[in-house]
Amino acid sequence: MVYGAVGNPANIPFVPEIRMRDGRIIRLLADAIALLREHELRPGVDARDEVLHRLERAGSEQECRQAMKAFIVWVQELDLPAPPEAAHLRP
Repeated sequence: MVYGAVGNPANIPFVPEIRMRDGRIIRLLADAIALLREHELRPGVDARDEVLHRLERAGSEQECRQAMKAFIVWVQELDLPAPPEAAHLRP
């Protein structure tokens, strides 16, 4: 797989990390890409493919930040993050 000029997403952290309802923690761009790849596509309902492609193809730091923001919006629209009061209770 070829990534943009920002390099391998395994090296790009989410700050702050995102705790998901299923217990998963999104710490790196690679974690976000893995979640998107595993998530069932719901045609016409969400922008999963668009967000995935933006993360994979980010060619600059600015594009990377914008793609990460798009991912955050996507997970929030699907109510995937853990509620704030529950997020601090997980190890």
